[in-house]
Amino acid sequence: MRSLFWKGMLAFLAVIIVAVGTVALLVGRATESEFRRYALVHGGVLDRQVEALAAYYAEHGSWAGLQDLVTAMHEGQGWGWGGGKGGVGFRLTDPEGRVVVDTARMPEGTVPSSELDSGLPITVDGEIVGYLLPFSETMDRVPLDLPQEMFLRRVRASLLLAGLAALMVALLIGGLLFRSIIAPLRGLTTASQAIADGDLSVRAPVRGRDEVAQLAVSFNRMAESLDRAEEARRNQTADIAHELRTPLTVLQGTLEAMLDGVYPTDRENIWASLAQVQMLNRMVEDLRLLALADAGQLQLQASTLDLERFLRETVEGYQAQARERGVALALETSPTLSPVLADRERLAQVVGNLLSNGLRYVPRGGHIAVRATGGRGEVAVSVADDGPGVPEEDLPHLFERFWRGDPARRRASGGSGLGLAIVRRIVEAHGGRTWAEPTPGGGLTITFTLPTVPE
Repeated sequence: MRSLFWKGMLAFLAVIIVAVGTVALLVGRATESEFRRYALVHGGVLDRQVEALAAYYAEHGSWAGLQDLVTAMHEGQGWGWGGGKGGVGFRLTDPEGRVVVDTARMPEGTVPSSELDSGLPITVDGEIVGYLLPFSETMDRVPLDLPQEMFLRRVRASLLLAGLAALMVALLIGGLLFRSIIAPLRGLTTASQAIADGDLSVRAPVRGRDEVAQLAVSFNRMAESLDRAEEARRNQTADIAHELRTPLTVLQGTLEAMLDGVYPTDRENIWASLAQVQMLNRMVEDLRLLALADAGQLQLQASTLDLERFLRETVEGYQAQARERGVALALETSPTLSPVLADRERLAQVVGNLLSNGLRYVPRGGHIAVRATGGRGEVAVSVADDGPGVPEEDLPHLFERFWRGDPARRRASGGSGLGLAIVRRIVEAHGGRTWAEPTPGGGLTITFTLPTVPE
């Protein structure tokens, strides 16, 4: 049996049968026992014994000698005298509850007042002189008349019918409850099968706020993540093909033109072809780096690094390029900058990419400022420019691969669209964060953080 619904219903049925059967059995036995007690005490069965005991007390003035008399009597000589076969065992107490006669053993102890209330009072001259208390274990031997037997049969039948009715109602309610649980699970199963078949647009229905509904919400989030990942994969494949096509086309056209004699095979044309090959090589290396980062296999040779000195040397290395482009490049650092734990070469790649972007897009006469400030357990490094900037709605996309939203930041200026994506992945591998924001007064500021060396 594979259906979860029927498995649950069978388990529920077993529990209900055990519960209802146990309750019906216990209630039936308790009802019969109490009814037999009532019939014994109030049904006139012991009237003769009560009269005999009252006569004995009236004759002797006390219960003295009655225990010996009861013990000596044969168990078959009348109901109540003796606890053997055919008789009903009992105890006899005085008005205060002290046991004076016991058909099972020597009389001893005191009976609580709550138990005396269920006994038969023995009166002499209008005064209670004792209580007759039949043994509970002898109730089954009390003979019942036909109406009393019919009453017990009707009680048993009523208990049976009530148990069956309770079983049916419980099964109905259980079926509805199980169906309310199984239905969302079936929706999840259908959606998961559709996703397994390649349809990532399917979503599971969400009903209510229980655990199954939370599972459906989590499933839908997973499906959305898969859909976004698949769309990103398709876009990335198309972007890579598009980015590779341009240099390959230029390279192929140049070589074919030289072979056909259109272009001379001179140093200038060979350098142009080599430049395209170098661009392809850089792009392939960038893609390899991103693939390693995505797989969590980006190796870092982390060591303690004097960040202020590192930034000063790096910025100095770009000063000549900045002067050539007519851009002012400055460094601002905090006087108490803590050392960081970083891979020097990878960090140089991060700062180099940010400075290259700034120099590529900032017009002549612009400014680029590299700032480093200390914080709680981390330092923040920002590269701010006063170039054309990026619209705020495009800022979240800056670190996506091959993304170009602003015409001012286009391929013609030399970028491959992978630099900022590489920056983010290298910084994240160091345990830091990256973000972009507009520069006050115009431009773009990109900031990343690095953890400091623990004290």
